[in-house]
Amino acid sequence: MRPPAAEHTEVISGSLEVLNLRCSHIVSDEIAPIENWDQVTDVYHKAQPGQPTVGTKKVKFTQHCEVTLALELLARHTQQKLANRKIEIGVSKACCEWCCEYLNLLVPAYPQYRIFVRASHGKRPDGWMMPPKGPESVAQQMANSIREKVDNVIWEIHQRRRSDPNDLPSFTKEADQAARQPYVTENKIYFEMSDIGEHP
Repeated sequence: MRPPAAEHTEVISGSLEVLNLRCSHIVSDEIAPIENWDQVTDVYHKAQPGQPTVGTKKVKFTQHCEVTLALELLARHTQQKLANRKIEIGVSKACCEWCCEYLNLLVPAYPQYRIFVRASHGKRPDGWMMPPKGPESVAQQMANSIREKVDNVIWEIHQRRRSDPNDLPSFTKEADQAARQPYVTENKIYFEMSDIGEHP
């Protein structure tokens, strides 16, 4: 199986713009736009604002090799009904966080097989492509997981500004899924702030 061709897609460049775009899709009276980048770095000291900080830029989206290998090996094992239930993927370096999470989501989709891969280095690179030929259920779970990560970043930032940190906002649930598209569109994922999500 050859991976899908790389795609160059125009995306929002500034991380603050990305976060505020997501804020506009969260139904809560308590969530307001993030006013400036200092409010982000107050919580995530290593967060990068993106270059350029406003406007758009083109990003190259690719399907990472470990995901391509996993899907190909699962297809072969399923079609040929191989007795070996263990799938080992050898790559030259550790997986990114997106790949590691996607592979973890593949496990319940193929419970008869065990997938082994090197540990994740924890980075969240931009230009990660959702496998277009992967299971739709896994793609939906992956998209939901990424949205939750972005929502958690936004909540952490807004929690810092609140007087009562225990009063959580009421984020929308399944009814708002159709509106949650700025970060996961078609088969592509873009998230500039690779260090966001790691507290100092």
